[in-house]
Amino acid sequence: MDVGYDTAYLHRAAPLVAQDGRISFLGDDPDARALAGPGTTVVDLRGAVVTAGLTDGHLHPASGAERTMAASGLTGGHAMDANGDSLAVYAALEAAGALSLRLRIAPWCRPEADDAAVADLVRLQGTGGGLWQVAGVKLFMDGTIDNGTAWLETPDCHGESAHAYGPDPQRYTEVVGTLHRAGVPTATHAIGDAAVRHVLDTVEKAQAVDAGGVPVAVRHRVEHIETVPDDTVRRFVSLGVAASMQPTHCCEFTRADHTDNWSRRLGEERAGRAFRCRDLWDAGARVVLGSDWPIAPYSPLKVMAGARHRRPADLSLPPHGPAQALTPLQALQGMTLNAAWAAGEGEEVRAGRVAVGYRADLTVLADDPLAVADTDLAALPVLLTVVGGRVTHREAGV
Repeated sequence: MDVGYDTAYLHRAAPLVAQDGRISFLGDDPDARALAGPGTTVVDLRGAVVTAGLTDGHLHPASGAERTMAASGLTGGHAMDANGDSLAVYAALEAAGALSLRLRIAPWCRPEADDAAVADLVRLQGTGGGLWQVAGVKLFMDGTIDNGTAWLETPDCHGESAHAYGPDPQRYTEVVGTLHRAGVPTATHAIGDAAVRHVLDTVEKAQAVDAGGVPVAVRHRVEHIETVPDDTVRRFVSLGVAASMQPTHCCEFTRADHTDNWSRRLGEERAGRAFRCRDLWDAGARVVLGSDWPIAPYSPLKVMAGARHRRPADLSLPPHGPAQALTPLQALQGMTLNAAWAAGEGEEVRAGRVAVGYRADLTVLADDPLAVADTDLAALPVLLTVVGGRVTHREAGV
């Protein structure tokens, strides 16, 4: 093992043994081989780099896509809906041995949901199998900046995005309070600065009136967070709210010169504080990275690359807000340890690291993702993907 690596997240050429779905051994090669039995699958990685399994912090999976997702290096995802018969589909896929991702699922709480519907969502918590589980509720506070339905503190250049889109803010606060007291984490779509502020106000209020005066440990999160002022950035830290960001939205849908629709609607000041991944990180917030697939590509290497270089697919174009770029290690943590933390209390001691006792959810890459150039990362070959000790993708020749 090369001691220069951050061994909490990745290992190069270090013998690793997985048993009963968890990492049971990390050490010297002779000791590892002594543990192999007649039913052991042995894979010689020839110096490849093993990282903690990469988890997409925000996606909308669809049946049939799981196998290609595994080939991209994904071992898990935070699914932000449970529409239609998706829960039954996950159960059937797992029963058939065909579910290749570990999924944390947050069903939607629709704006019109009454108290009975909210109670149903509370009862649904914990439903699942070995690889999938309902653990949270997804809510909405606004729409999007591009179509004038975000909630901004001052309207956009067309006079739009001046109010909450969809939910009544007071009703939203009531619902989150109910879920918080029940111990249910929430993930709220909030893009505009006013929407994000209201979500944080709501979490603060819920924390202040915990059940029976006893604090309830609930990890809430905000999804998207496309433009926010400095004081809002700091509140993520004090409230313990995770910042769930999608770097490829910034890369693909905005431009450094602010000629895109998103930037023009906001104006220079607000467009200049776009997708503040680094400011949130440096303030001490837990930044979780995801794709929002199918809105943007699900490749985790592309997501991490976008967080690092902030450029569109045409890499010759300049980055949008280069000061907001994450370091290579921060980008990796955003899809490993931070994703585990955001998945719920206790998850960070079971997932997100390459360590004995942690889940054997692993992504194997042809080279060190911390050393590969930002603009080359998306093309780094994925050699092997493992979920719970089971190989879900294996490149030819491995």
